[in-house]
Amino acid sequence: MRTQQSRSLVFLQQLDAGVREGYASLSGLEDVLASLCVVGARTWPGVTLAEEDFLRHLARGLPRDEDPARVLATMHAADLYLACACARGDAAAHAALERQVLPKAAASVARVKASGVDPSEVLQQLRERLLVPEGDRPARLAEYQGRGPLSAWLRAAAVRTALNLQRAERRRAHAEEEALPLSMAAGTTDVELAYLQRNHREHFQTALSEALKALPARERTVLRLHAVEGLSLERIGTMYQTHKSTVSRWVARARETALEGTRQRLAERLRLSSGELHSLMRALHGELDLSLPSLLSKPG
Repeated sequence: MRTQQSRSLVFLQQLDAGVREGYASLSGLEDVLASLCVVGARTWPGVTLAEEDFLRHLARGLPRDEDPARVLATMHAADLYLACACARGDAAAHAALERQVLPKAAASVARVKASGVDPSEVLQQLRERLLVPEGDRPARLAEYQGRGPLSAWLRAAAVRTALNLQRAERRRAHAEEEALPLSMAAGTTDVELAYLQRNHREHFQTALSEALKALPARERTVLRLHAVEGLSLERIGTMYQTHKSTVSRWVARARETALEGTRQRLAERLRLSSGELHSLMRALHGELDLSLPSLLSKPG
C-alpha cells in the first residue's frame, strides 16, 4: 500500500533546491500529483508506466521561473504520460501515438509546399527521430514537457522534418550537378582528364577505403547490401522494418558521406588547390561505383 506523501517525495527529489522549495510549499501537492497520475492512466488504459517514472519525468521538465501552482494546473498530463511511456519504449504507447496523435501531425506536412518530399518519408523520419534512442541519449520525445498539446508539438516537429528533407533534396541535387563528369565541364580537355585519373586513382582508392570504414555500421552495411549484393530497397527495408524511401535516404547519405570523407583525405595528403581538388573529384567520381564491390566485399 502506498504511504502518505510518497508521490510528493519521489517528485521533489528530482528538483533542484531552488525549485524544490516552491513546489514543496504547495498546499495539497500529494493530491495534485495523484490526480495527474490518474488522468494519464485513465486516458491511456493499455499503457504500462509506473507512477514513479511518470513523476520523475514530470519533475525533470518543469520550468524554473514560473508559478508552481499554475504550472501543475495547466499541465497536459495525459499527453505527458503518453510521451513518457513512448520514450521508455512501451509498445502500447507507441501504438496509441501512431493511432491517435501522429495522424494530426501528418496533416500539417501538406502545408509545406515542397515538391519531392514524400509525406510518408517525413513521418518515418519523425518516428526515428522521436522514438529511437541515440546511444546514451533517450528518445527525443522525452523532451516534450507537457506545456501544450502533444499534437501541436508533433505538428511543429513534422514541419521541421519536412523542411529538413526539402533542404537535403536540394543539396543532393546540387551534389549530383557538381558530380558531372569532368569532360562535360567547360575548358577541360580529355588529356587533363586522363592525367588526373592516371596519377591519382590509387590515392582516391586509399582515401575512399578509409572513408567507407569510417561510416556508421548501419550505413556501411546498407550500402554493401544494395550496391554490392544487389538487394532491392524494398528487401532491405523489410530487413530493417522500415520504408524503402528511408533506405534510399540511408544509401544516399552513405555515398555522400563517403565521398566527402574521401575529398577531405585527398585534400590533406595531396595539398591540392580547391580548383584542382574539385577537378580531381569530378574526374574520379565514376570510380566510386566501380570500387564498392572490392572495398565492401566483407560486412563492416
